[in-house]
Amino acid sequence: MFVHPQEKLNQTSEVTNNNNFNIMPTPENTIPPSLPSIPYPLAQEVDVASVNSFKTVETSHTGDQESLCSDVLERANNPQGIIKMLCELDGGLSIALERVKQDVISAKALATFLKKRASLEEEYGRMMIKMSRSLQESHNTNDTKQGSYGESWMNMLKLHESIGENRVKFAAAIQEISEDVSVLYKETDKSRKNLKDSGHKHEKAIQESETALEKARGKYESHSEDWERTLLQKNGDIPTTSKPRTLTKVFSKQSKSPTQLVKMEEDARNKAEAANATYKQHLNSTNATRHDYYEVHLPRMITSLKDTADECDIGLQYHLARYSYLFENTMMSDALVITPVNEADGPALRKIVEQINNDADFHTYVQNYGAKTRRKIINFDIPYDQYNMSEQAVNIMNPKNIFGVDLAEQMQRDGQEIPLILVKCCEAIEQSGGLRSQGLYRLSGVKSHIERLQALFDRNAEAVDLNAEEHLADVNNITGVLKLWFRELPDPLFTREMYQDFVNASKIADDKKRVLALHERVNNLPDANYSTLKYLMGHLNKVVENQEYNKMNEHNLSIVFGPTLMGTPLPDHSQNDAAGLNDMGLQYKVVETILMSYRSIFVME
Repeated sequence: MFVHPQEKLNQTSEVTNNNNFNIMPTPENTIPPSLPSIPYPLAQEVDVASVNSFKTVETSHTGDQESLCSDVLERANNPQGIIKMLCELDGGLSIALERVKQDVISAKALATFLKKRASLEEEYGRMMIKMSRSLQESHNTNDTKQGSYGESWMNMLKLHESIGENRVKFAAAIQEISEDVSVLYKETDKSRKNLKDSGHKHEKAIQESETALEKARGKYESHSEDWERTLLQKNGDIPTTSKPRTLTKVFSKQSKSPTQLVKMEEDARNKAEAANATYKQHLNSTNATRHDYYEVHLPRMITSLKDTADECDIGLQYHLARYSYLFENTMMSDALVITPVNEADGPALRKIVEQINNDADFHTYVQNYGAKTRRKIINFDIPYDQYNMSEQAVNIMNPKNIFGVDLAEQMQRDGQEIPLILVKCCEAIEQSGGLRSQGLYRLSGVKSHIERLQALFDRNAEAVDLNAEEHLADVNNITGVLKLWFRELPDPLFTREMYQDFVNASKIADDKKRVLALHERVNNLPDANYSTLKYLMGHLNKVVENQEYNKMNEHNLSIVFGPTLMGTPLPDHSQNDAAGLNDMGLQYKVVETILMSYRSIFVME
């Protein structure tokens, strides 16, 4: 029969020896007696590389600290002591796993280093052998020095070939060590992962068991509280301690009959008994699981991790010793090849170089060459042979610039009555049907094409072919380069000297008198300017004749060519820089009148 804890308060000695659960659970009696108790908190970070560096958190228990540190130092030289210490530490398994992880990373780094070092040594050795053999084979076929130098050179190449062979052997040995270290790394990592998974599995089992225990304890406490309430209600007592709110709620209800109270107390006692049995069952199972983990599995896993770490540590040290021996042996072998101890093994490298006799080699070379030929040197002067450059290159070197060059100077230099650029542009426009191009001379061409035409004319105007398809594709490029040529004349076509005369003539209101005045001034132009203006006006007259198609009448053309042909007046003729702008309408009038009177001015004179 279940006995309530309150009925057993005076039976402490019996409770201690009784297997039934007779007291309320506390944190002390839920912890297995085999678990270690640490008198003060330990540091979370432990240097697993050396147990001697174990540290504790600063506390007021100076005596306990000194005792623990002394115990750590004593265990450092005892493997079993280290294992026991790890079992007692909170997170001991994680510390051991971290230590093995360091071994794994170190082994992987060493394997990578050895593999790359083997690759470098093998490449170095094979390239050295290949280079030495190739130079030995080509020594007699190429024009290299012979004699003592040739012998020393061949011996030096053989010496380097031997060094290359040593390095290839060294690379093969390093590769073998690298493979062994890789096996050690993989086995250590596999063992660590297995032990880590096993530890997580046991820790999860403990966690699940403790969770189930906590739930069972909660149910037990709840049912015990219900039994306590019904027991007090049955006896008509009101509790003076614990949960007054819950009990007050019970007694505030309508009173039950004695029979009902007995029934309620019996049901509550049965539920408390069942909950107590379940709670004790979970408690025993949880304690058994914890005992099994801390006393069996944890020491076993930490021991396995310690063995794994020891095996990896010893393996790494062994393979490093192998590498060091092979490296040292290879270096000694290279040294003996370069400087042999015994003369029977061949001359040293410096001795090979010292055996070269340059004077004797040169004397032998001259004698051998003299025996092959008996020709004598004939001393004579070599004539100068001038290179004839192409016409295109000559034009580039000696261009005949026409842009920015005075009109009279151009015509005198080229021996032309009319500038070639004007003739070629006008003919190209007229022969290609450009006279019917809408907006002729008003629309602008492509700047890059215009600049290219400018460069061609500046190089050699005679060689420019405007009838080429690339130039005729857009007639505005031809009109653009012609207008550019007129704008860049140092002195405008109507000349700055006669600028004011033309402007004054354009102011005459009477048309006939204005034409006569302009005719007189045109006749007073320099010969080069007169012939150029006559040819241009004849061309523009043809443009006007096709104004039905190109929409360019005399007035429109005067707007385009007025400022270009007139330019600006001399400084003496204007009071400010805006004089040319003020005369813009008069400039239009000059060109428009001359163009409208083209026949009376130029043809009928």
